[in-house]
Amino acid sequence: MSGGRRRSATHGWIGAPVLSLLLAALWTGLATAQTPAPEGRDTPQQGDGDAEQEPPPPETDAGAGDEPSATSEDPPPAEAEPAPPAPKRYRDPGELDALFSGWLGSGLAERVDLGRSAGDRPIAGLVFGGSGERSLAERPTVLLLGGLDGVSTLGSEAVLRVVDELLAAPERLPSNVAFLAVPWANPDGLARSLASDGTDGRNDEPRDQDGDGAIDEDGPDDLDGDGLITSLLLEEPGGPLARAEDDRLLRPARPGDAPRYALVREGRDDDGDGRFNEDGPGGVVPDLDFPVDWRGPWAGAPTGPWPLASPAAKSIAELVLGRRVAIALLFQGSHGGLASPGGVALTEATSLGEGSAVTRPARGTPLFPADRVAYELAERRFAAALARAEEPVPRLMDARGEERPGAALDWLYLARGVLALEVAAWGPEVETAARARPRDARFATGAAGAAATLDPSQTGDPDARLASEIERAWAAWVDNTRGGIGFQDWQPIQLGPSRAGWVGGWLPHTRVNPPADLVSSVTQGLGDFVRRLSGDVPRLEIEVEPVERNDGDVCVLRARVRNRGGLASGVGVANGGLGAVLTLDVPDGAEVLVGDREHDLGHLAGGGASAELSWVLLLPENAAATLRVETPWLPPVVREVRP
Repeated sequence: MSGGRRRSATHGWIGAPVLSLLLAALWTGLATAQTPAPEGRDTPQQGDGDAEQEPPPPETDAGAGDEPSATSEDPPPAEAEPAPPAPKRYRDPGELDALFSGWLGSGLAERVDLGRSAGDRPIAGLVFGGSGERSLAERPTVLLLGGLDGVSTLGSEAVLRVVDELLAAPERLPSNVAFLAVPWANPDGLARSLASDGTDGRNDEPRDQDGDGAIDEDGPDDLDGDGLITSLLLEEPGGPLARAEDDRLLRPARPGDAPRYALVREGRDDDGDGRFNEDGPGGVVPDLDFPVDWRGPWAGAPTGPWPLASPAAKSIAELVLGRRVAIALLFQGSHGGLASPGGVALTEATSLGEGSAVTRPARGTPLFPADRVAYELAERRFAAALARAEEPVPRLMDARGEERPGAALDWLYLARGVLALEVAAWGPEVETAARARPRDARFATGAAGAAATLDPSQTGDPDARLASEIERAWAAWVDNTRGGIGFQDWQPIQLGPSRAGWVGGWLPHTRVNPPADLVSSVTQGLGDFVRRLSGDVPRLEIEVEPVERNDGDVCVLRARVRNRGGLASGVGVANGGLGAVLTLDVPDGAEVLVGDREHDLGHLAGGGASAELSWVLLLPENAAATLRVETPWLPPVVREVRP
């Protein structure tokens, strides 16, 4: 086994004896994250993207008229502001009240309390918007969630910067949209991530995750005494992993591969049950606690006994159910771009056996073909605002390189009809101004890309032993920009009389979040992206043809609904109450002779319109009919019609 081999510094990989000191020097920003916060808030960060020229309307909006008011009616962009100073540290969930006070004092924002986490930390948001006729509660809402996965501390910084930039120019905010920002959506997991050598994002609820009657008895251990918790590679005959061509990296095992491995966090089998680190501190990852493709703890998932068992997940769900959420942006992940819903592989429903009436349900969240236009528009806005290359938006599991069952992103899209996106400002090629994207993985049926699952003995494909593209991209990044600091070569370690393993892998905080001195550059343009995308929110109008009165009180009414926005009037399932609905009401003494009083219009494309609808009415002179169109995203649009 070559796990104990060390590479020379010229190859960019270094050994354990000097790693702790080098890592501490490199990650000074993270190491000082727990220092007391200065009173007040940092200088507001102005939107660097404010000076950029708005790109022309997308091809899909042809014929829609002007772009939405937030873009086409903005004042001319001012001279570009200099980039804000880089933060010296990542801010902590405990600073929420101090950070909110400045915005609340401006009179432009309102606080929304969402409850408390399992660790008794406040979960709170800030709602704000431009001056307009409707209240913030009535408007379509753009939801901004920071670090719901519990590990992406950059996500919190991203939301804080977006709020700073939007509130710094309130005159540029759209008057028909509300923004609701929750910087620390999973405060327990984020606090632990800042304070420790890495975590998987669990909240602070103690749980018996292995069902042995004990709680938190088998967590990570520093086996090699280097002061860090990294990874433990265990040789197992049926393990899911094998060494890649670059034997520092791993790939999915194929038939005939030997040896095979299982990968867990560094630690010993503290409770003697033959498993390693299966019951460590914490309980539930809120981001994986939503009722779409949810998996319970009996399947090894970091969840509770039922979906929405964590206070954070339940609070977010109740927030979404209580508002007209049109767009949800989850700032988290480290793939360097946008990701669409799709946390698990797509499978069709199958029978459980010949003659059985019971079927195994289909799994996976498909992206409806009509919704691709909306996700492509979001990608154009993202690429333009952050000056990154425009590329297809991958499914969540492909962008992440692993399945994400029970993902909030999937529930928001499939169950609530929300345009939901994961926004990862950080990735392996972001620092070098190139776009990070796991290209192979987009076309995969597995989690790590099609190329890594093929058998070269059958296909002759030399790429079959390669790790996923996202893994290789991170390896190139740590070599080329960090001189190898960030990965510890695998070292053999004895785990008992008859069990051995290898300790090493990616060092804590290397991939998930950038060093604090890069936060400013990495998040530059996010405020402009959110502003641009919010300007695409649909705007519906009811167009009525001149009413024709025939015999006495009998008249013909013709109308259609037009969408003046850049986005469709909704996404996801277009029926069952999630599409646009047009209703006709007539007063007492009037009657609808021909035509339905209610029409399901589905989702109206950006710049598009419904088919013309007509009714024959018995409508006395001076009486009026009322047309009303409503969607889950938008407040009702009402038009009174008199012959």
